[in-house]
Amino acid sequence: MKKILALFSLLFVMTACGPEQLEEGKPVYVTVSTNMGDVTVMLYDDTPLHRDNFIKLCQDNAYEGVLFHRVIKEFVVQGGDPNSKAHEPGALYGDGDGGYTVPAEILPNHFNKRGALIDAKEGDEVNPERESAGTQFCFIQGKVWNDEELDGIEKRINNTRRNWLYYVFQSRLKKQHPELADEANADELHMQTSLMLEDTLAQLQPMVIPEEHRQVYRTIGGSPHLDGSVTIFGEVVEGLDIVEKISLVETDKNDRPLQDVIVLKTKVFQK
Repeated sequence: MKKILALFSLLFVMTACGPEQLEEGKPVYVTVSTNMGDVTVMLYDDTPLHRDNFIKLCQDNAYEGVLFHRVIKEFVVQGGDPNSKAHEPGALYGDGDGGYTVPAEILPNHFNKRGALIDAKEGDEVNPERESAGTQFCFIQGKVWNDEELDGIEKRINNTRRNWLYYVFQSRLKKQHPELADEANADELHMQTSLMLEDTLAQLQPMVIPEEHRQVYRTIGGSPHLDGSVTIFGEVVEGLDIVEKISLVETDKNDRPLQDVIVLKTKVFQK
């Protein structure tokens, strides 16, 4: 069973450059140096579990040698699987997460604009709590959208929420009534789950993409269909051109770059 991450303290952590303390209340930055260039991110203080987890991993040099193992043009650049340090040609990476998960910190004020730093996680059907894979992370590349497309994405977001709530209620029912987990009681489980779902949706307003977020998606771009379903814990402040360059590399059928994109080192710092 994977362990769930406890909150790390920022009071006496040491930066990658030496025993220098990080000051509370002061923004923390991380430069991820790759064989294609450097990307610098600013970490958000209102997602402290993910912030502190990422800081610790970077200070421990946990990312040195890992690959960006999943790259999808106009969508995402993903890395952080410890197993990818093997650099085995043609291997399918993405299952490694350091053996633990980080509790979700999904906040409405953060959205999946171009340059967002987000979690990686398993799907809602097996991970209804939306816990993040301990070591993995993604840079959003995305694309520019028009209003008609964003209207369609709103429907997709609401459908994702509907499915997620179904899995949440199903999981709760199984825990409360273990007999419902029996295959013979599948119909009963589905009925009770569906009733809970419809009762909840009747009380909820549909999710919408705020106009200020739409403006960013119309001009800068991003991946809005992920809004409300992933933890966003930082953003790129330097090196968006490097993220774009990585997003354009040639990949195999599993979205792994044909030429390895490697994390060389990471540096944690404050300005």
